[in-house]
Amino acid sequence: MSVGITIRKLWHHRLGVGISVALALVVSVFSVYRISLSPPSLSPRALEMASAATHVLIDTPQSIAIDLRQDTYSISALTNRAVVLGNVIASTSLEAQIAREAHVPADLVRIEAPLTPQESSIQVDPQKARRATDILKSNDQYRLQINADPEVPILDIYAQTPTAASAAALANAAVDQLKGYVANLAASERTPAADQIRLVQLGRATGVVINPGVQYQVAILAFVLTLLLSCATVMFVARIRAGWRLGPMPEHAADA
Repeated sequence: MSVGITIRKLWHHRLGVGISVALALVVSVFSVYRISLSPPSLSPRALEMASAATHVLIDTPQSIAIDLRQDTYSISALTNRAVVLGNVIASTSLEAQIAREAHVPADLVRIEAPLTPQESSIQVDPQKARRATDILKSNDQYRLQINADPEVPILDIYAQTPTAASAAALANAAVDQLKGYVANLAASERTPAADQIRLVQLGRATGVVINPGVQYQVAILAFVLTLLLSCATVMFVARIRAGWRLGPMPEHAADA
């Protein structure tokens, strides 16, 4: 009953309802597109998020997976070395190379180094410190999270980007650049092959969108909320105008 009465009242304010619908459409479009006036253009916002994951085994020339001569001390040493290599991925020089290989903007790449019991919080680079404005562009960023397994020498690499293709490219580029760094370092130090660590990627990363269709959901939600708020404003203004018109009547009645 109350809904029908409200709709009937709104019918008498068709101009206000029309303005509310137009405003809701503008807000709905603005929620999923960036609107530019000079020059006039529409560019889609990065609302979807995709993720990809891959894993790297820190191994020896005589693989610890099949060589029974490898003891637990060797595995512990490789586990500690995995933390070092995880921090190498997060270094500034390797970060730029990873972004270049993955064909993503280097200034939008954020890499989190693995944490350890001795260092349980992330050390913030002043050049990469998070700001309040980062909330508005969080979906436009390209993130890499590096985790080091505390029990076995394995690096877990997780990527999050706006598209599935870029997520897979970013995760795989991290592994490729780490392998290249280790190979170049071994060559420059002239380390014998029998004494070098071996990086084994346990399957190439594949990306997947984790919130498909989110742009339609955002557009519909923005339209409905804006329309309801605008129609409520129309009703509120109409009641104020009606009360303003009735205000002088008691005064005239008292004078009479």
